[in-house]
Amino acid sequence: MKKGDFVEIDFVGRIVTTGEIFDLTSEEEAKKEGIYNPKQKYRPSLVILGSGMAVPGVEKRLERMEIGQEDEFTLAPEEAFGQRNLKLVRIVSMAKFLKEKINPVPGMFVDIDGMQTKVLSVAGGRVRVDFNHPLAGKQLKYKVKVVRGITDPTEKSSLLLSYYGLKCDSKVAGDTLSIETEKPMNEFLKKFASENVLKHIPEIKNVIFSDKESKAKIEADEPKEERKHEHGSHEREEKGRKAA
Repeated sequence: MKKGDFVEIDFVGRIVTTGEIFDLTSEEEAKKEGIYNPKQKYRPSLVILGSGMAVPGVEKRLERMEIGQEDEFTLAPEEAFGQRNLKLVRIVSMAKFLKEKINPVPGMFVDIDGMQTKVLSVAGGRVRVDFNHPLAGKQLKYKVKVVRGITDPTEKSSLLLSYYGLKCDSKVAGDTLSIETEKPMNEFLKKFASENVLKHIPEIKNVIFSDKESKAKIEADEPKEERKHEHGSHEREEKGRKAA
């Protein structure tokens, strides 16, 4: 496999020192390990090789694998989520948490200024937090299976848009992708979707957007226009008869 390829993988990721599973894609494996969560959706994970969707060490190994192949390997922190950075451990005023109506407790994960952080300690109106990734500095063991490769442009676009959390219908005709949503998509999301589709799917050269809400409104207005046109025609016919 090579950079740019779309593949779906099943995997189980463990912390080497504890054996704890930090992520997995298989419902069967989750039940087997006693960590099944009925609220979670278990399904193969999309990876576009070279895109950064997976940690560097996993992507490198995927490039050496084939469809249907399974492999187990251990990654050093540098190949996974990096080493811990002590500069990312900071002190934050309790007032900042109270302003957001958050009561910080050690071990809690919270969002501060758009970044996830872990509360380490709380004392004297000061909260010590850690902005490092929870898996930074840890050796990780992966069990990975390449489930399948995706080559169809329509399926590629559907999976990519779903990966980014965009709910829509998509279809490719020639080199143009049509994206239809329930309601109008804002310009930022349109730009984001277009840029990522054109970047990762070279078969697509154009992206057009539509939405069901606007279509329904247009269709609802059409009969009114037709009735108005018909009414105007009747008036002209009536005037013509009177003139005759």
